[in-house]
Amino acid sequence: QMSGEDEVEFSDKDEPDGDGDGSSDCPIVRGPLTSLKSHQGVVIAADWLVGGKQAVTASWDRTANLYDVETSELVHSLTGHDQELTHCCTHPTQRLVVTSSRDTTFRLWDFRDPSIHSVNVFQGHTE
Repeated sequence: QMSGEDEVEFSDKDEPDGDGDGSSDCPIVRGPLTSLKSHQGVVIAADWLVGGKQAVTASWDRTANLYDVETSELVHSLTGHDQELTHCCTHPTQRLVVTSSRDTTFRLWDFRDPSIHSVNVFQGHTE
């Protein structure tokens, strides 16, 4: 029985399944490695931070969260938006995160210096 968290992967490679016909129609079913919990609302977006050891999530609870995926621990809760978040995105080579919100702002979160976590607020679209 599969739950909503399970991932189904179908292989387009023919692999022997042990019955001698040389093909397999059985899907590979995998479960989640971990669950990252702490949001109070719907998680609308997620992205990997450079290095692949941290992930950021954006939620309708007006926060973004930065997690250590190896320990499943919440590293930082990014607060300040006045309405639901609509997206989050990370820079491909720097420890920078952008969050956007229905409050018409987007925020640039800077994690490059471990001792200082700065944020810049920008006015976004009006519609």
